[in-house]
Amino acid sequence: MSQQQEKRKNSLANSFQELLRHEPLEKITVEQICQQAGVHRSTFYRYFQDKYDLLRYAFDIFLVAHVDEEDIIGSTIAMINREKQLFRNVSINNDSNFLFYQMIDILSKHLLTGAKNGKLESTPWLARELKNSQYPPLVAEMMAGAFLTLLFKWISSNYQMKPEELSNFLANLGE
Repeated sequence: MSQQQEKRKNSLANSFQELLRHEPLEKITVEQICQQAGVHRSTFYRYFQDKYDLLRYAFDIFLVAHVDEEDIIGSTIAMINREKQLFRNVSINNDSNFLFYQMIDILSKHLLTGAKNGKLESTPWLARELKNSQYPPLVAEMMAGAFLTLLFKWISSNYQMKPEELSNFLANLGE
């Protein structure tokens, strides 16, 4: 993919993220995304099948850019805390579980990579579970699902717990 094509894809992703800060996922149209990015619909469909395909791409870029492998849980919580409205509009202000499953996939891969590279010091119990398991990919998916369920509950409670408290709770969960 050329640098120009990559710029267009990223422009669409950034425009989509900006819209998600103001509207629920279900209400955003491809036309709105194109207007925000200043491109024609044909450009959108050259790169993405639909807004969920764009969401997957944007989320991959967004999450990967903000997750610190040294502190996967803490950095994910901090990222959600910084982008409260965006995550509210994607997670609880819509009818789709799409993002939840996408996040499980991405987070479980980060957990496996972090465990493999010895980067889960902030959550030693999690590193231990992944290391000692006969089925690390299943453990990673289970832990990612549990973690994300807790995060979605945190979002739906309007962030009642401070990010540091939530991070400490998760860091010490298995101890």
